[in-house]
Amino acid sequence: MSSTPLFSTYRQSENRVTSSMLAVFERIGLSLVEEILAKASGEATLETVTFTNQPKAGKGSVPDARISADFTYLLEVKTVRGTVDARQLRGHVENLEEGPGRYLFVLTPDPERPAAVEVVRDRRVVWFNFAALDDAITAVVDDAFLAPAERDRFLLRELQALFDNDGLLTCDEVVVVAASQAYPEYLESAAYICQPGRAFREGLTHMGFYAQQAIQPHLARILTRQDHVPFTPEEAQQREDSGGRDARIADLIRSLLESGVREEGQEYMVFLLSGPEDPETVVLEVPLVNDTVAASGRSWAWTMGQRYVSLAALRRSGVRTTSDLDVS
Repeated sequence: MSSTPLFSTYRQSENRVTSSMLAVFERIGLSLVEEILAKASGEATLETVTFTNQPKAGKGSVPDARISADFTYLLEVKTVRGTVDARQLRGHVENLEEGPGRYLFVLTPDPERPAAVEVVRDRRVVWFNFAALDDAITAVVDDAFLAPAERDRFLLRELQALFDNDGLLTCDEVVVVAASQAYPEYLESAAYICQPGRAFREGLTHMGFYAQQAIQPHLARILTRQDHVPFTPEEAQQREDSGGRDARIADLIRSLLESGVREEGQEYMVFLLSGPEDPETVVLEVPLVNDTVAASGRSWAWTMGQRYVSLAALRRSGVRTTSDLDVS
């Protein structure tokens, strides 16, 4: 039997995450998978394989032992919050037999149990989020009694890294970008322009700017993001004719080409943002100074690309430095 490829080639997020998760579970063995799912779901009686001494037989014959497995686990995985559908869950349950060892595990990034799970009201439907699964994996990896093999630890840590990179473990909705040049540009144009195809998490609402060794006070609302925008006069004219936000991008293209800040004919990713004076922009009381210090004693850039943090953490009372944020 061929194994599931460890590094999924699916481009769609749900398929990629599910395929990668199954690939890791396939390789680490059933006992560890049972422990992880039991811890994540809170189902203490979860059992996939039973070991029985002197099992009773129907016709008088009593073997010394029996190892048996009789279970079905269905997984419904969502990588976007608020997308669980009750009708879909009911359809899955109809294909699930009655009896012990039958579960539909619903795995989502939602911080709370989705309403659709409550609507279905079936004991076989068990929801948990990626944060709970991540905690369960950590507990299993660190369990001295279970003592997972080094290979299994590596695979599980890689799976946790996938969850983290896809933004499935937190409710972080602010991306803070390294912005020594981009912050002044934002103040002037209420936009952020970067290379095309750059990966950003889903569900972002605001953008912050790390410049001059501090997270600057303006947290701009992300109005729209458009990728692979050609910076050409023809593109500007076409967008101007369309009106709305396209007209704003047209003005942006023209001004940046005229100033020579962007190269004509190149494609860029464009974020249109709320302006510094816009009521949709959250303005912190003070810039959050970077007080990160490396082991060498030298200061260390808080981000050289982008980092994610919750809006609540940034606005929390008493936050004055990056270490106050307590983010990874």
